[in-house]
Amino acid sequence: MNTETTQSNDQEINVEEIMEKINSYFGFVPKIFQVLSENPPALKVYFDKVEVMMVDESLPPLTKEFISIGAAAALGSPHCLNTHLEVAREFGATNEQLLLAIILGASITETTALSRSLRVYDQFTGE
Repeated sequence: MNTETTQSNDQEINVEEIMEKINSYFGFVPKIFQVLSENPPALKVYFDKVEVMMVDESLPPLTKEFISIGAAAALGSPHCLNTHLEVAREFGATNEQLLLAIILGASITETTALSRSLRVYDQFTGE
């Protein structure tokens, strides 16, 4: 993991500071940020986008984590799912809440598959 300060296009990128911010939000540094730290400009671009969402107070942090859990479940992303389960637990989520977020996300995937498939079926059968 690169922890240096780097110059990029006349802009100083403090990788260590970015990693500290990530750690303060998640309680650890997820793998995606660890790997991106090897390319400070890419890390900064990705982090800047994520930071906008992390600091936005329109939704409470735990609600953001439930949304992230549902999305990770829907996309079948075990690494993201584990990360957001851990963060949600740190924010006080119960097992029941975590499970419901997973079930909701997964049901959207199921509904999408059924919706697409049943439209094709309906068109195919001429009904």
